Parts: sequence; structure tokens; C-alpha cells
Amino acid sequence: MMMRRFFPFQLAGWLAFSLAAPVLAQHSLPENAVATNLSDLTNDQLLQRLKEAYVAKDPSACRDMMPMLAEVVRRKSFDPSYGPFKLRFDLQCAVDEKRYGDAYPLLLQNEKVNGPVVAPIAAVMIALEAKQYDDAADRLIAAAGQPANAGGLSDSFNNIRWLDGKLAAADRHDLALSLNRRFLKTPAYRTLAERDKDYINETLFRREVEAGNIAAARPFLGSMTEPYWYFRLLTDRRYAAFWPDLERAAGPNMSTAFDANIEKARSELRREPKSSEKLSGLVTALNEAGHYEEVLTLTESFAAPETLATLEEFHFWALDARANALDGVGREAEASALFDAMAAVPFDREKNGWLVNFVANRSGRLARMGEWEKTLEASERAAFVANQFGSPYVRQIIAVDRACALAELGRNEELQPLLTKIDENRADDPASAIQALQCAGRSDRAAEIVIEALRDPDLRTDMLRNLQGQEFTTFAGRTGADDMFLPLKKRADVAALFNEVGRDLPPSLITPAGKRWLAQQDAAAPQSGG
Repeated sequence: MMMRRFFPFQLAGWLAFSLAAPVLAQHSLPENAVATNLSDLTNDQLLQRLKEAYVAKDPSACRDMMPMLAEVVRRKSFDPSYGPFKLRFDLQCAVDEKRYGDAYPLLLQNEKVNGPVVAPIAAVMIALEAKQYDDAADRLIAAAGQPANAGGLSDSFNNIRWLDGKLAAADRHDLALSLNRRFLKTPAYRTLAERDKDYINETLFRREVEAGNIAAARPFLGSMTEPYWYFRLLTDRRYAAFWPDLERAAGPNMSTAFDANIEKARSELRREPKSSEKLSGLVTALNEAGHYEEVLTLTESFAAPETLATLEEFHFWALDARANALDGVGREAEASALFDAMAAVPFDREKNGWLVNFVANRSGRLARMGEWEKTLEASERAAFVANQFGSPYVRQIIAVDRACALAELGRNEELQPLLTKIDENRADDPASAIQALQCAGRSDRAAEIVIEALRDPDLRTDMLRNLQGQEFTTFAGRTGADDMFLPLKKRADVAALFNEVGRDLPPSLITPAGKRWLAQQDAAAPQSGG
């Protein structure tokens, strides 16, 4: 299964300034360019210094531009348009310094004086960071109603996913629900690919159920085509009203759901036969269903190590599935070699920042296999990449792989500070923190985090999924490490809460990869009699 992709948002570079200034050669601004006492400069000197700063390479709004603009405006002897121009840099400076409480009123003031000065999604983020949640939602919906080249969104699908998650994390579930309801009525929604529409519908389904709106949720049940959701909703009692429908739609061993997912992916690829994204979607669907030979056939043409550096991100997701398929057909050494080759591609955050997903997946695979020396080495490469281009979630799961390797190798002096950091950052991924604590033998603390997650409506579904057995996995690789969650579920304090809010998945959902895992367990079990 793919690691779910992350989509970092940054405000740097989103403020769209313009100034009719003389064109000067671009250069780096000297560090002491603004150090001179500006009040000692003549008007001409001040203006020349300002122009030089403006055309310099990467000028700082706070350090380079603001002092001079403030002096220009103070003197009241220049063109009045410098006042509105300074207002733009007031906003940029506030954003650069993460003073969002100041940035938000400056955004509103700029819009009145200068019109739109930031990309629509940047305005959404400023409002969000200033805790102006209603305005953030209103702005995104307004932008979703416009063409991308006329004040709209260039990536509406990921924008809505991002804001939905942020609103939920801020405990504004009411606003997350209304956001998704409103988005369904926008032109942006109508232009989405069918699979992306399904994802939005799935999100709205969950938001309606969380709000207790069972009847309103039911029309969206048919959008639940991703196996990812079956394994979560069928263990969470909030969705109990839909369990019979979901189990019928899943079919024996998830076969009906897998087949529907594959057919949808085939249909999308037929419509866009040259799309690496659609090919990756089909390969992933086949991989989850255990159709390993077809996965290998579809990915053979671009799996050569010498061509990897020329590939796009979605080709890498397809190769990620290929590695799992190689494990599934018993070609473990080839799977390892493929991951090694993917991890060896030169990293450039401007060109292939997405490589972080695959160095992380390589480390995670080795950890699941219990190859601890190799895990430690792979986690070092993964951490190097993630520290340059990685979400807190990705950095956390890489740290956990490293922590478990250190624990298994008895390197406790290195383990303890890392374990403390992982626990402090547990909000980035509670499941990973639990695994690290279990590796270190701190089961009481691990159980506390399980209980915290089960009590949290936003974390509950994923934690219930983690507390299921390996027979529901879609990973085909050899599992040499202990299951870190099932021992916790046997504890009385965890079991009581688990049974209150969830249940064990029914055996009918055991996957092809899960069957393979069960067979491996049987083969490894001591034989009686003889």
C-alpha cells in the first residue's frame, strides 16, 4: 500500500508584488545595505537604495525593504503610491515572521487598498493561521468557484483536503462538514477526476456520520471504493449502521471491493492511456488485490535502475507497488535491490522532493522484516532527505524505524533521546510513537497513547485499524518484527475501551496478502506430533 502523500503549503513567494521601478542588474544585496542611518540620506540616495534593494536577489521584506519604505513614507515627499506599496511589504514581513495575528488585518487592508495581492490559497492560509476559520472556508469556496487563471485554485483537490484536515484539527468539525457540503456545489468539484470526486464524497460521508447525520451520509456510501476505507469504517462503531452494506460491498476476502477498485482504475487509464498517474493508480489497485504478476508486467518497462532518475513521481509510486509485488512472488532480493536503486537517485528538493516517500518506505519495509542493521542504515538516508523536504509525519515514521533498530541492536544511549523526541511529537503520528515505545519495552506509556487516540474522535478510526491483525494487511513482504499493537489490545484498560468504540474486523475481510502472512505464520510455528 502506498504511504499517503503529503502536501506541504508554504507562503514564501506567494505575495504577488509589482513596482514600476528602473530595471537594474540583479545582484545580491550587501549585508550592510540598510545599516546606514537612513535619515542621513538625501531623497535621491534613499530612493536609489530602495530600488537596488527591490531588484536584489531574494531581498528580505523585514530586513531590507521595510526600513527604507518606512523612511520613504515618513518623509511625505515621494509619490503617494509608496504608501500602498509599503502596505504590501508590511504583509510580507508579518508572514515571514509568522505573525499571523498581524498578517490577517494587513491582508484585509491590502485587499481594500491594493486589491488581491496574494494567491487565493495563500489568503486562505493566512486566515487559517490567524484562527479566522470561517473566513478561511469562505475564501476557499469562493476561489473554487473561479477558473484557476482568474482568481481560482490551481489544485482544488489537495486544497480542500488540506483545509478539511486543518479545520478538524482545530475542533471545527461543523465548519469541515459545511466546507465539504459547499465544495460539492462548486465548478472546481465538477472538474475533478472521478477518483478525486470519490475521495471528497468519502470525506463528506465521514463528516456526516461524525455529526450524527446518518440519513445524509447514506447517499455517499457508494463512493467508498478504496480498500483503505473498508478496513477503517468496518471497525469503528460510529459506522455500525453501514456495516452490513459495507461487508456486502467488500465481498469475500475483499474481492468485490478490490475488483471494483481495479475496474475503476482501468477505466481511468483507458481515458488517459499516457498518464503516469492513472497507470500508477491501476498498479496500486492490482497490488492491493494481490494481482502481483500483472503488477510486474505493467511496471517492467521502466524498472531498470539506470533510468530511474528520469522518471516522474507517479512512476515511483508504481515501482513502490512493484517492490511489494516482488515480495509477493518470493523475489525478495529483487525487491530490496529495486528499493536500493530508488533510494540512490540523487535528491534535489526542487526537482524530486517527493523522493522522501520512497526512502521512508524503504526504511519501513526493512523494519517490518526485522532487518535492523539495514534499517538503521536506510533510516539515515531517509532522515537526510526528510530533514530537507519532509512533513512532520514522514520525519516521525522515519525516526521510529531508527528507534526500533537502535532498541533491537542494544544501542540504548542513542535510543533514549530519540525516544523522548518521538513521544513529544506523538501528535504527528500516534501509531508511530506507540511502535517506538513498544520497541523500547515501554508498554505502559504506549497503552496510554492508544487510549488517548481511542478517545479522540479524529484519531479513533486509524487507531482501531492499527489494533487489527496482520491478516488484513496489503503488504506482501516478509514480517520479521513483532506486531506492536495486538499485545496492547489484550490489556484490560485498552480492551475495555476498544470494545466500547470498535470491534475486530470480520474474517471475511482477510486479504490475499493477509492469507500469505497467515501461511507464513503456520509454516514458522513449531510442529506437534511426529
